[in-house]
Amino acid sequence: MKMLVSIYLLATLMLLTGCFSDAPPSKETVTEIPDVQVADVQAWQGALSQKLPGVVRPGKRAALSTRFAGTLLSVEVDPGDRVASGDLLARVDAREVNAAIAATRTKINATQAGVKQARLESQRLERLYAEDLIARVRMERAQVKYEEMKAQLTAAESELEAQQANLSYTRLTAPFSGRVTEIPVDTGSFVGPGQPLVIMESREQLRVDVPVSSQVAASLSPGEKLAVIVGPQGKRLPAHLTSVVPALGDETTGQRLRLSLETTDDQLAPGQVVSVLVPDRAQQAQTSDWVGLPREALLRRGQLTGTLVVEQTNSGSVVHL
Repeated sequence: MKMLVSIYLLATLMLLTGCFSDAPPSKETVTEIPDVQVADVQAWQGALSQKLPGVVRPGKRAALSTRFAGTLLSVEVDPGDRVASGDLLARVDAREVNAAIAATRTKINATQAGVKQARLESQRLERLYAEDLIARVRMERAQVKYEEMKAQLTAAESELEAQQANLSYTRLTAPFSGRVTEIPVDTGSFVGPGQPLVIMESREQLRVDVPVSSQVAASLSPGEKLAVIVGPQGKRLPAHLTSVVPALGDETTGQRLRLSLETTDDQLAPGQVVSVLVPDRAQQAQTSDWVGLPREALLRRGQLTGTLVVEQTNSGSVVHL
């Protein structure tokens, strides 16, 4: 601030060099002093903020993939298509899963027959034991066999449920309503678990990520109101701070503010760089000796800017440069 004031004084001094001269002015050069506007200098009361770059992100983003290896049979959408929740997006070869389901169902049928047979045998031996016709150990062995068969049936049924869940992953459906943004794999390609096949976004609500220092991040709280500046006209959109994404270290500059836009704008799109006004509370604490003056009080000549300050003293008015 002191450097800035020095520049102001130097500029104004240069401007006034031609106005104050030792030689008396001639009659031809004497002109009437024009009226000027004056304003009282007051202590600075405004809030300080810094303008930081931010990147617009979609409110929701999903990279859809399958859980097993297979051939991508078809893609039912194109990049840019709008889809509703539950719409079919792509299909993966399900022959191996269908074969596993068929084998598991055969196993379940066989196990069910074994459970039925073990139950009848256990009941028969229980009657014989009640009539003292067999030893207790034979009845207990039959009961154990029956319990083992029931456990095998439960395991087979669980395996069938798992295979049916895998079958659902051969049909990729939209988890929410939005727009398809990218299809990174061509039809006919062999795909594996976790490999993105269709990427989609929801732009009904956008967010903004702003990289900041740890000092700035520590001065803000979730829910705080901020402003996002959009377009050449500097349109301001309200936003609120939802979270601070921490950095790997406590004193690094890799932290990010995550803002949620309260309104949408046609000029905004994911990936766009915008400006965000972030309160500068560290600088605000150092403004006790700052003053404010109207913009009209500034004198500009080229790249130099200055102002005149008139101070009332006992001997009269003093002009400060």
